[in-house]
Amino acid sequence: MKTKLFTILILILIAQSCSFSVSPEKYFGKVALNTNLLGGFGEQDFENYMNAKSQKALYIKLENETYDMQDMLVPHLTTYVIPNMEKSINEIKDLKVTASTEAMINASLKLHEFTLDKYKSEYIKIAKLIDNNAPKSEIHQEIILFKKSNLDDFWDLHSNLMDIAIPYAKANGIEVSRY
Repeated sequence: MKTKLFTILILILIAQSCSFSVSPEKYFGKVALNTNLLGGFGEQDFENYMNAKSQKALYIKLENETYDMQDMLVPHLTTYVIPNMEKSINEIKDLKVTASTEAMINASLKLHEFTLDKYKSEYIKIAKLIDNNAPKSEIHQEIILFKKSNLDDFWDLHSNLMDIAIPYAKANGIEVSRY
């Protein structure tokens, strides 16, 4: 009986220790590579969204956890894009912080949280204009204002993350190519 109990305890400890170890590749992927999804931040995003809207190629998450294609940007942002960003943030927060990953995780969270905030506020504001077929000049003006007030901060946060993440990758033998 004691042997079985001891064996079970050892197996539990091994399983727990395995679940806490995260490879450098996973850290880098979650905190740095996933930012590629944010690369169109601003004007490029809105151009892509308007093209997708015209083709009824925007996803909306339905109540039964399935997705449907449609042509409304606000529901696409609120049921698909923003929840995916929140999921990414939670996955980053769930990573175990170590001495070698703390700065990278913090920089990634700052970038993701900044971007999420802009999606929840200014992106939704512009998306409403697009969905309501506001004049193109009004939409364009709002996008220009968005760009002027946010793009420099976004790229500063992104550059800061990459300044930390690239050396981390190199130190851990992760091959990184930048375009």
